[in-house]
Amino acid sequence: MLKLMVTIFLLSSGILAFGQNSLTLKNAIEVALQNNFQIQIIQLQSAQAKINNTWGQAGRYPSVSLSMSQGNNISDQSKNPTSFIQALLISNSLQGGLDLNWTLFNGFAVKANKNRLAQVQEQSEGNAAVVIENTIQALILSYHNVQIQESKLELLRDVLQTSKNKYDYNKLKTEIGTNVSTDLLQFQNQVLIDSANLMLQEIAFRNARRNLNIIMGAESESNYKLADVLMNDFPTYDYADLKSKMESNNQNLKNQFINEEIFRQDVLIAKSSMFPVISFNAGASGNSSSYRIADFPSQQGANLNYYGNFSLSFNLFNGGKVKRAIQSADIQTKINGLQVTELKQTLNRDLIRAHELYEMRKKVYSLNVESASIALKNLEIAQEKYERGIINSFNFRDINITYLNTGISSLESLYNLVDAKTDLIRLTGGLLQESSSK
Repeated sequence: MLKLMVTIFLLSSGILAFGQNSLTLKNAIEVALQNNFQIQIIQLQSAQAKINNTWGQAGRYPSVSLSMSQGNNISDQSKNPTSFIQALLISNSLQGGLDLNWTLFNGFAVKANKNRLAQVQEQSEGNAAVVIENTIQALILSYHNVQIQESKLELLRDVLQTSKNKYDYNKLKTEIGTNVSTDLLQFQNQVLIDSANLMLQEIAFRNARRNLNIIMGAESESNYKLADVLMNDFPTYDYADLKSKMESNNQNLKNQFINEEIFRQDVLIAKSSMFPVISFNAGASGNSSSYRIADFPSQQGANLNYYGNFSLSFNLFNGGKVKRAIQSADIQTKINGLQVTELKQTLNRDLIRAHELYEMRKKVYSLNVESASIALKNLEIAQEKYERGIINSFNFRDINITYLNTGISSLESLYNLVDAKTDLIRLTGGLLQESSSK
């Protein structure tokens, strides 16, 4: 089976117990690698391919069969006037045989079959790597989405608390007769709207956590606190370096190269039909029997035969099936070669897009962070101005909404940046490092 190591986040050996209160990203990846249902299915399929990858399955070894049969016959001829012997006739027999069949040569098809089985195993492991790679990508994004939704929740709580504070402040002023009722109603309405938004965000947060649990293969209502901070490492990547890594490590491209090798073996298997087939057949058969007439002593008999035969067969003509099979396999090899070239071009295009998107989202995130910082400072100034009567409740609400919107935009741009970075690393084969374990 594949031994897969996550290269972005170094995994520890412990597996998370959901009775714990915290969940790190590396713990989440470990749990997913162990419990995700799609990963379990693809790993079992890889195990099937490994079981079939043997010389016996390829046809190198002989087949040996053992057969035995036992027969009993009783014939009562005592009342048959036409019988030569008018008596009770009893016969028993035991036959056995051991047969060996061995194809000594079939045009190198055995070696080609074994190579193909090895390539099929590698292909199965490559497919497993893609499933694991996609699962880890989905898990990284889901983990950060939970964090983003939780941060939005805190932001909405902050906005709601601001509205409540202003409502309480205006309620007190109304009670002592120093405030107009419209301000009180305005902030009361803001509290109701912010409370509704908060409840909707709580649902979004719980759904995000459920999605993370599903990817990990855990119970959907498992509860924990995310221990890692939001990703903040966004380096500048050199495109030439990314392209080199993609051409060497992209798992989909690796799988396409494996398909190419499988089709080459199919060509060799098809060509093997042009050679003669030499077979060897050997074995032994024995027979033991007894025959008894009425009360006379039984007569015993036995024989044992050995045999060993060689056979040679050569297909002289079969309507051109062999030639067509070779041509078909050769065409399929060429088709796969074109698919490899096409995939390289597609991946190059995707890499350029992903790299440009990543760099653009870095800039957008930086701008949104700066905008959110300015909005926070503006809100702090607005609170002082409102209390001094320089701005009214409507102006303050607009500034508070701006603070909320810029905060949400900053969080969403951060998630988009994490998405772009993760996709860039997946394209270059950076999510997984693959090595064979024996």
